[in-house]
Amino acid sequence: ENEFLEILTILKSNPKTAQKLHKAMIKELYDSMNNGLKDIMKEGSLQETLSKIAKLSEENTIPTNKHAWSVIRFVKKSSRDCSMRPPGDVISHLRSLDAHKIKEATEELEKWVNEMEKKNETLMRTIAESRTRIRAMNDNVIRILDHAPVTLQRLDKTCEQLTTCLKMIENE
Repeated sequence: ENEFLEILTILKSNPKTAQKLHKAMIKELYDSMNNGLKDIMKEGSLQETLSKIAKLSEENTIPTNKHAWSVIRFVKKSSRDCSMRPPGDVISHLRSLDAHKIKEATEELEKWVNEMEKKNETLMRTIAESRTRIRAMNDNVIRILDHAPVTLQRLDKTCEQLTTCLKMIENE
């Protein structure tokens, strides 16, 4: 906590440094989140990771009726200025103020993933049924082609017999 207070006083004394630090931290956070999502997509364990995120969000969500930071009013040259200060408890200070938004986005992502999985299952069933029909048709075609030479021989014999019969009828 002492280190935090030291850093806080340094940042208060130089606001531009605080702004630069804030921008760098936000950029690093977004980069880290993007890299994390890319890793998750590569691993394919999106559902498991979403449940972990939901659990962490629930643990660190600040109720809407509770203020994350208290407001201090102080007078500066006859005008009122309102500034925010973090609480003395470092752990509650580090809680995400957007945890509920993250939780909502995670729930939306879960719904989307579930819908996509259902669509994929439907497609898989359709593909499996189509493959079964194709295999059955292929088996029928193979069976017909296997019997084709025998059938052609029979037809040739029948044709020869009919030709012979026709010649006999013509001769009589």
